[in-house]
Amino acid sequence: MKKLGSWFVPYLMGLFLALEGAAIIAMAGRVELIDVLTLDKMSIMMIGAVLLVLGLLMFIPIIPSLRKKVGEGGFKKVQIGAAILVMLASLMLILIASPTYIEGIGFVNKHWVVLAASQLFLLGLMAFVFSYYVPLEDPHLAWMEWLGMFASCMVIIEGIVIFGLRAQLNIHGVFRTGPEFMTIVGVALVALGLMEMVIFNRRQEGRSEMALNVLNWAGIILSVVIGAVGIAAIAMATSMTLGGVTFGIVWLLIAGFQLAILGALLDYTQTLVGGNEGRAPDVGLITTILMLVALPIAAFL
Repeated sequence: MKKLGSWFVPYLMGLFLALEGAAIIAMAGRVELIDVLTLDKMSIMMIGAVLLVLGLLMFIPIIPSLRKKVGEGGFKKVQIGAAILVMLASLMLILIASPTYIEGIGFVNKHWVVLAASQLFLLGLMAFVFSYYVPLEDPHLAWMEWLGMFASCMVIIEGIVIFGLRAQLNIHGVFRTGPEFMTIVGVALVALGLMEMVIFNRRQEGRSEMALNVLNWAGIILSVVIGAVGIAAIAMATSMTLGGVTFGIVWLLIAGFQLAILGALLDYTQTLVGGNEGRAPDVGLITTILMLVALPIAAFL
């Protein structure tokens, strides 16, 4: 489990990042973010080279000879620094995302740009989080915590995607709203995901039983809120128009199902990892079951 948590994931994310950088170099061409900026082929190749180098900085420490020379502490700092740079770069792309023309491919809608940048953010986030992650001694609970940490990362990513797509929104037959609504929802989901991560780190020395109990209940409440948002999205799922582009019902269903399932998964894993006897574990399992039962009901409404 130690390898799965604090060893394997950052290196795997680095490998994916290096492969993406190499692919960008190989497919480099002129890119124009409409009404924002234009990048020539050389600029795109430089971006690909930067991603390749950052990926290698995460991945190269796997080489035993280098680990002995530099040491664990030095490579840990390199991994974390590379992960932070990847997250910052992807956030910048999300902030300026717009419909894009890619030479050799054609015009690409804004949502594909946001999804691509969010995927990069996920690689950096996973590498960053699991560089610090120290698994539990119990292998079963360690797996549960691993899944919970991953689910927290996915909640953050969904918030990032919603924030990046912010625009005039019309969910047909339900309501209309401006970009402020999507901004608030996106930021709220990012905050909820971060708070879930903090709660998973409840195992710090010196915490009182009262503090642990409060964190257990906070984990349940936050998980239920995340799941409830997803169930609400499923219940009102229909086609929508976002920033002048019409999307079918499947997009809102995907977003809703992802949040609902992540909420149930977080509730279950938080309950098991908490491990305390009393009402909190019972309520956690009950609310998990209720969220899973509500999923098909919301889908048929």
